Amino acid sequence: MSDDKYDFQKLPEVFYYEFLSEGPKGVIKKVVRYKLIEDSPVRIFNLGFGDLDTETDNINDKIKSNNKDRQKVLATVAETVIDFTMHHPDAFVFAQGSTPSRTRLYQMGIAAFYKKILLEFEVIGYVGGEWQIFENGVNYEAFLIKRK
Repeated sequence: MSDDKYDFQKLPEVFYYEFLSEGPKGVIKKVVRYKLIEDSPVRIFNLGFGDLDTETDNINDKIKSNNKDRQKVLATVAETVIDFTMHHPDAFVFAQGSTPSRTRLYQMGIAAFYKKILLEFEVIGYVGGEWQIFENGVNYEAFLIKRK
């Protein structure tokens, strides 16, 4: 979506991506992991994202890094969605922030690049117990994204 993004590595398979955030807090390893959460009637993968906790080797999706590179990090996560769906064009990607404010941040990213996103993807938002086609101005609780 944005030209300003980090290079990422896909490890060890197409479900796991990592990259380094660089800023005033130093270099922080970020991880994006896609996990199959439903296989029938459609394949849905959860997008998990956060800092790698080097002590536990788990993703910490609650930490606030404040490395002053939020847009670059979000653009990199979006780039992993593009790559992942190129390898799994039939998959839906489920995205929901670990907090309502993080879900709102995802929504702002989608809204900012919506016209460009629509060229290749369908975006569906969850609100009021229902899934609907994404519309600007509606506060969604979660998102499903699928390659057209």
